[in-house]
Amino acid sequence: MMNKSEIEYCDFSWNPVTGCRTGCEYCYAAKQAKRFSGDVRINRGSGQLQRDENGLYILEKPFKNQSGKVIPCPVGFVPTLHRYRLASPKQKKKAANILTCSLSDLMAPWIPEKWIIEVFEACEAAPWHNYLFLTRYPERYEQMSSAGQLPRSRNFWYGTTVTRSADLDRIVYLPRKQHNQFISIEPVMEAIDIEDLTFMDWIIVGAETGSRRGKVKPKREWIEAIVQTARAAGIPVMMKHSKEMEEIWGEELIQELPAALSRPEDKPIPHCSDCEHHRATERHYDSVKATMMMNHTCEHGKTPQRVPGRYARTSPPWCPLRSE
Repeated sequence: MMNKSEIEYCDFSWNPVTGCRTGCEYCYAAKQAKRFSGDVRINRGSGQLQRDENGLYILEKPFKNQSGKVIPCPVGFVPTLHRYRLASPKQKKKAANILTCSLSDLMAPWIPEKWIIEVFEACEAAPWHNYLFLTRYPERYEQMSSAGQLPRSRNFWYGTTVTRSADLDRIVYLPRKQHNQFISIEPVMEAIDIEDLTFMDWIIVGAETGSRRGKVKPKREWIEAIVQTARAAGIPVMMKHSKEMEEIWGEELIQELPAALSRPEDKPIPHCSDCEHHRATERHYDSVKATMMMNHTCEHGKTPQRVPGRYARTSPPWCPLRSE
């Protein structure tokens, strides 16, 4: 299951894993999970839910309440693997930018490694999409990279969240070699001085939304400092749209995507054998004799012979060798 996203930089949000224990005071995902949880006390007693050795929940099929209604987050914001959702990217044939696990933190220390690997394998099974990962625990990237478990495909994007100056230490854990990386400064909670961004591929900036008591409204100079640093390093900036950002910056928000996340539509399909993703399908043609035999199978008791034809090579819509 994937949902259409209103976020500018992605087409869908996909949540094979939901739930988090970090407890951020401004977390929108916790509110979403609570909204779509139903009666958690009753749900927890259902045989539809499995628990692993760590006490975390696993769903093999969509959870249905007593009236047959599907409940997306039956245990609220408790970490849960929705295994039935792993096939969703492969079912979407049109290339898309997919924000992965927007209702959880996939790289959090309490998420089992095997869950992460299952998600990666589901992504690799549909390589025509771009997958964006965002975490507060980027050291998990480093651990998995050292173990050779972090995919290096060019359609994987690894990001970390920075909201205060104290979070800047997270940047050093982003995987730099042969990986796409980005930082999301959302919400901006204070002035942040980022000195070196030359190794970064992209920056997302956003303001806190909602009506939380104690909500922080960023100052324009805080945003300007981030943009200036990004401009000096030649890094694209995406200002996440919200009424709060418009109040600070105005209606003309900067909304830039890295080239690899911008895929022109309706490109011509190449017919080549060079593309590693091409699919060769053998065509068969019936000869005149075979056609005659097919029409007289009952009379002669013979099976018509099929004549193999030429091979047709077609590359998928997201083929990297499509001509501009």
